[in-house]
Amino acid sequence: MAIPLALLLSLLFGILLAPECVATPDMAPTTLMQVKSDLIDPQGILSGWSPEADVCSWHGVSCLTGEGIVTGLNLSGYGLSGTLSPAIAGLISVEIIDLSSNSLTGPIPPELGRLQNLKTLLLYSNSLVGTIPSELGLLVNLKVLRIGDNRLHGEIPPQLGNCTELETMALAYCQLSGAIPYQIGNLKNLQQLVLDNNTLTGSIPEQLGGCANLRTLSLSDNRLGGIIPSFVGSLSVLQSLNLANNQFSGAIPADIGKLSSLTYLNLLGNSLTGAIPEELNQLSQLQVLDLSKNNISGVISISTSQLKNLKYLVLSDNLLDGTIPEGLCPGNSSLESLFLAGNNLEGGIEGLLNCISLRSIDASNNSFTGKIPSEIDRLPNLVNLVLHNNSLTGVLPPQIGNLSNLEVLSLYHNGLTGVLPPEIGRLQRLKVLFLYENQMSGTIPDEITNCMSLEEVDFFGNHFHGTIPEKIGNLKSLTVLQLRQNDLSGSIPASLGECRRLQALALADNRLTGALPDTFRLLTELSIITLYNNSLEGPLPEALFELKNLTVINISHNKFSGSVVPLLGSSSLSVLVLTDNFFSGVIPTAVTRSRNMVRLQLAGNHLTGAIPAKLGTLTQLKMLDLSSNNLSGDLPSQLSNCLQLTHLNLERNSLTGVVPSWLGSLRFLGELDLSSNALTGVIPVELGNCSSLLKLSLSGNRLSGSIPQEIGSLTSLNVLNLQKNSLTGVIPPTLRRCNKLYELRLSENSLEGPIPTELGQLSELQVMLDLSRNRLSGQIPTSLGNLVKLERLNLSSNQLHGKIPTSLLQLTSLNRLNLSDNLLSGAIPAVLSSFPSASYAGNDELCGVPLLTCGANGRRLPSATVSGIVAAIAIVSATVCMALLYIMLRMWSNWREVSVSNSDGEEPEVHGKGGKCCAGDGKYWKVGSGLVVASSTEEKYSSASESSVLHGKLTEASAINSKG
Repeated sequence: MAIPLALLLSLLFGILLAPECVATPDMAPTTLMQVKSDLIDPQGILSGWSPEADVCSWHGVSCLTGEGIVTGLNLSGYGLSGTLSPAIAGLISVEIIDLSSNSLTGPIPPELGRLQNLKTLLLYSNSLVGTIPSELGLLVNLKVLRIGDNRLHGEIPPQLGNCTELETMALAYCQLSGAIPYQIGNLKNLQQLVLDNNTLTGSIPEQLGGCANLRTLSLSDNRLGGIIPSFVGSLSVLQSLNLANNQFSGAIPADIGKLSSLTYLNLLGNSLTGAIPEELNQLSQLQVLDLSKNNISGVISISTSQLKNLKYLVLSDNLLDGTIPEGLCPGNSSLESLFLAGNNLEGGIEGLLNCISLRSIDASNNSFTGKIPSEIDRLPNLVNLVLHNNSLTGVLPPQIGNLSNLEVLSLYHNGLTGVLPPEIGRLQRLKVLFLYENQMSGTIPDEITNCMSLEEVDFFGNHFHGTIPEKIGNLKSLTVLQLRQNDLSGSIPASLGECRRLQALALADNRLTGALPDTFRLLTELSIITLYNNSLEGPLPEALFELKNLTVINISHNKFSGSVVPLLGSSSLSVLVLTDNFFSGVIPTAVTRSRNMVRLQLAGNHLTGAIPAKLGTLTQLKMLDLSSNNLSGDLPSQLSNCLQLTHLNLERNSLTGVVPSWLGSLRFLGELDLSSNALTGVIPVELGNCSSLLKLSLSGNRLSGSIPQEIGSLTSLNVLNLQKNSLTGVIPPTLRRCNKLYELRLSENSLEGPIPTELGQLSELQVMLDLSRNRLSGQIPTSLGNLVKLERLNLSSNQLHGKIPTSLLQLTSLNRLNLSDNLLSGAIPAVLSSFPSASYAGNDELCGVPLLTCGANGRRLPSATVSGIVAAIAIVSATVCMALLYIMLRMWSNWREVSVSNSDGEEPEVHGKGGKCCAGDGKYWKVGSGLVVASSTEEKYSSASESSVLHGKLTEASAINSKG
């Protein structure tokens, strides 16, 4: 009979590692002292280890009674560091070694394989490195091996399959790789196999089906794949199966339903598909079922009427649809936690009301509709009610106040309306109240200040009005108060300063007024404050300087004034936004105390003086916006140290000097706006190095010289604005490489030469192409017809000549066109005739609609011809007018005769209308006092003897007849 290779290797290791002598009491002290010499003992636990003392009295050492032979070493959790000495192999009679929960480093000594009597080896929760020694496979009496939570790597040695007495193998939380050795299937006594949190690959070996005594199989957080093998259903005594966070696919095997002892089943975070097997309802002992984060579809088929012990059901983040089944929770259900979030479930949530033992409900991120039932208080044990991101409507029922155990109420992003019921004040244990992004209205009830346990309140994006409750300071545990984007008014209550634990305060986008209360100085834990878009005013309280934990401040778009210094007490500021206020004075150097500043926006204030050179110490700065102030002086060269800058906006100041060349070193710069200053000199060619630049605006300065060809290297550029300078030379053809430009403005310079045909390659140009008020010559390039997205084109006030190219007919998006004040000639293309005449004015040789008609040769008619036509029209018009006047006079004469003959006051009927004549335009003409007037609707039935005036004036003919 052939001897297995593994057995031969085991025998060979046994011969090589066999001890030369049997254990004696005299050997143990020497061995242990060697072990001690490699350990660092910060607590002095081993100080009593001395050759003079009985080894069996040493701390952590246990002996065979009456024999003096060491059988156990237990030094768990004493903070020991150092390495595990190979000399430990001298304890050849030892049965238990427990060095767990220390800080040991170094490898596991292979010499441990000599300890033939060892039954328990516990080295978990250290910092051991290296691989698992294959020599551990020689420990034929080993029952418990727990060496996880270390830094071990490599594969699991197949030799461990020789430890046939092994009952527990725990190698979790290491960095082990490779496949699970099939030899583990030889361990018929194995009860616990725990290999979680490694990087194991491959499938579950079929041989594990031979481990009939397995009670725990935990393989979570690896990279195992394939299908879940059906043999798992044959592990009849299995109590816990954890395959979470792997790469298993396929359906959940129905055979799992045969595991009658199973209490824990966790398959979350795989790629499982198909429906939930009905057979899972046979797991009568099951307490925890987690199938979340898979691709499971179909309806919820779990019934707690069969799973009577089920307490924790997690089906979140799948593809489940349908409604909450009626059979989910019968009256005797033990279900305490139900997680259905992130599916496609719909209908109402009334089916949850039968789960009377529920403590936690998370049905968020579904398509549930209808109202929150007023019977919600049938769930008196509820601690967490999470229904956000659905389509729930209606009001928040006042019965919510009866859920006295409620700690988390999250209803945000629904369609809830109505008021926040004052009964909310009964929830004394409530910690989290999220109602944001609904349509709720009314005032914030004062009763909310009775919820003394509240930690986070978020009402963002509703329609709450009125004031912030005056007693908001009662909420001593409050850490987050988010009331942004409502219609709140009034001042910020001074009592808010009593919320000493407050870390984030967001009151932006309301209609708050008044000054910041001095009590803000008490908010020493405040980290984030956003008050923008209100009408807050006044100087800032100086005591705000004491708020040392502030990281984000945004109080822009208010009416604050005075100095910004009170906001600069924290050295942890990363965001400071004070845009559009009335702050004055110089920019204080204290702003540079926060070396982690990434966003500094002081635009739209009344700041004066120079830009502080010390801003260059803010090396993490990404956005610097000082625009629309009264700053002067040069751009400090120290800003070149801010290499992380993505946005630099200094427009609308009074800065002088040149555009510095060091700007070219800011390789992350996406926006550079220096417009509307008094900068001089040339545009530095180094700007071509800013390869990330999206916007470059230098307009409204006094720059001279030519446009550098290097600008063409800015291939990401969207906006280029160089207008209103004194630039000369030609437009560089290299601009064609800026093929992402959608706005190009070069107007009001002294550029000359032809318009480059290459501009027609800028196919993304959309907002504007403005080359007006330069000295450009030549013809309009036909290539401009390729700019089919262009909405505005301005080439006015140049020296362009020739015809308007018909290719411009392709500019179907064009809504503004200005070609005025050039030397253009010929006919205006018919499709462009819809633009006003001002678009073409100042081109004497241009003709066609909307200008004067073109002659047969396509040119504007000579002025003499035009004058003749005008004169002829005038003569014809005068003749027609004289004829009409003659007819009117004859009519006056006839009407006068009628008026005299009816001296008794009765009006004749004309066209069947008593006292009225019907004019051709459908209006009535009134006869009387010698005047004929078109009557308004209100005058249709007025007296015939009443005198009216047409347009307030008497014509000469009317005046003559009235004297008659």
